[in-house]
Amino acid sequence: MNDIDIFLFMVIYRLPEGSDFFMKAKIKNNLWQLVILVMLCQPIFVSANLSGAISYLQAQPQDPWITQALVAAGAASVPTSHLTSVSGTLATDYAKTILAIAAVGENPATFGNIDYVAKLKNYQSNNQIGDEGLINDDIWTILALASVGEVNSTESNLAKSFILANQNADGGWGYSVGGDSDTNDTAAAIMALAEAGVTTTDSVITQAVVYLQSLQNDDGGFGWAAGSDSDSGSDAWVISALYKIGQNPASWDKSGNNPITYLESLQDSDGGFWWVEPGTSDFNNKAMTAYAVIALAGKTYPVGYYLNQNEPNLGDYYLRIEGQDGTICDTNVSGNTALEVVQNAAENCNYSFVIEETAFGPYLKKINNEEAAGMSGWMYFVNSISPLVGAADYILSEGDEVLWYYGDWGWQPTRLLVSNNYLETGQDITMTVEYFNGQSWLALEGAIIKGGDQDYLTDVKGQVTAVLANGSYNLFAEKDSFVRSNKEEVSVGQGVAQNIGLVVEIDQGQGTGTGVAGEAIIFEVNPSQLDFGKLGPGSSGSQNLNIINSGTVDLSVVASVSGNLVFRNNLLLDSQPWASYNTGLIVNQNKEISASLTIPATYLGSGVKTGELILWAQAQ
Repeated sequence: MNDIDIFLFMVIYRLPEGSDFFMKAKIKNNLWQLVILVMLCQPIFVSANLSGAISYLQAQPQDPWITQALVAAGAASVPTSHLTSVSGTLATDYAKTILAIAAVGENPATFGNIDYVAKLKNYQSNNQIGDEGLINDDIWTILALASVGEVNSTESNLAKSFILANQNADGGWGYSVGGDSDTNDTAAAIMALAEAGVTTTDSVITQAVVYLQSLQNDDGGFGWAAGSDSDSGSDAWVISALYKIGQNPASWDKSGNNPITYLESLQDSDGGFWWVEPGTSDFNNKAMTAYAVIALAGKTYPVGYYLNQNEPNLGDYYLRIEGQDGTICDTNVSGNTALEVVQNAAENCNYSFVIEETAFGPYLKKINNEEAAGMSGWMYFVNSISPLVGAADYILSEGDEVLWYYGDWGWQPTRLLVSNNYLETGQDITMTVEYFNGQSWLALEGAIIKGGDQDYLTDVKGQVTAVLANGSYNLFAEKDSFVRSNKEEVSVGQGVAQNIGLVVEIDQGQGTGTGVAGEAIIFEVNPSQLDFGKLGPGSSGSQNLNIINSGTVDLSVVASVSGNLVFRNNLLLDSQPWASYNTGLIVNQNKEISASLTIPATYLGSGVKTGELILWAQAQ
């Protein structure tokens, strides 16, 4: 590489990569195209000192931040063995590890000893992520989920709402709820919200930028908060945030200095970056080097993305379509987008549809005879959240649930919960109706529960407790200006159920299950849990169940499965799909059932998956 090459690298990299000038230069000028091609094959250095920074970082104990810095700086080889386990138990510990694994182009769901993405999602609590008193963990959750293509997930959307609700009056954010604003968390929040779809012209972002501008020191750098001396960590976060929103940090001039010149001034001869100017603090160190390298490499967060390019999408999603007068479709269907699943499910659910091409993209105009008119039309939710993009542009992720409804904009989804799906004669059932307000599920008063022996009206707690007559029911809830709920199958006085817990450890974990017995109809099931152990894609496991009819009448036994899709789609009983299973059991008969589970070869998930197998016995 000669001096001209290095100069051209510096010129290119000083431009925001998404800028109009940069894009035109790539298209119109062969020389620039040639240089960009060389850049793909060579480490990229904003200045020659980044090579020294790489050497410095490679000599340190490796952690997720150093991994991201080495990738950002174009290091020839990046160690990854330290990422096979997570050091720490906080949501941010998982978030930073996910970011590092995605940066090296690996799948955080399968790279380590557990599914890191699933683990991070498990930190959801009370409509936010991790510690309820912190904002920082919500910020990094969005960035981590964005790095694996799940920025539209329920967890990410809840974190986004939480961050937006906790912006301070000065435009910034603090580390904790109600805490004073600081540059570090404000910069990180800007990057997270930008990933989550907040535009750079939105007042949320512009106010945050004004806050950052107000804290720039005369040396061009940034400190933690107002009145703080500039430090390399704060400066690095701000630089990366500016790149995120398409601004050039070098243009942020203050008394002839800018954030980049200040940060470069803190580099030591060994390649590391001091926290503050040497000689100004007794606690100076070079712990901020990784952040400085990412910033000076012109990178933002996430540093890289894992796009599943080499692994096919399982593409099996739950779809429900609610029309004006009833449910049109309730099924699992394959597809890539929220619109495509509607197209693919038409044959299964026997409906027609019309998709119209508009200036804004494809638009679902009609299903059967229900056509968009006036203020009413077809709207959709994914995981009960109303996305900010068109259905044709919403790329589905594993586990997504899609709900379409015909009605007005602003209607909220509802759900029906029942205390028990299998009831003995005279046994109470509690039915609960809730609606989702975009952040949490709340009680829905005045909803009508239909499909039973009569209609029931929910109280202020969204509940009704009743005794249903013997029979089988498909219960659902309705209320004006709300989307019709899911259906719950309830059987009363028709037999006795045994519940068996289902567990498969695609990485690690365990689950539990319980059983109940009736009186006139009595049957026993052992064991009460089926653990298929650790299985990989394309492999199978099997377990045996013993059922004994210890009552006084012959029985007919059928099955139902709930829980994770891996069980709902792939569990077999005596080599039959569970939904088709039916066996007879005479008095005192002991029968063995073979339960088998095969993980599809294309399955991308990992971690502990749980479900429940229900064996329902009725008198023959």
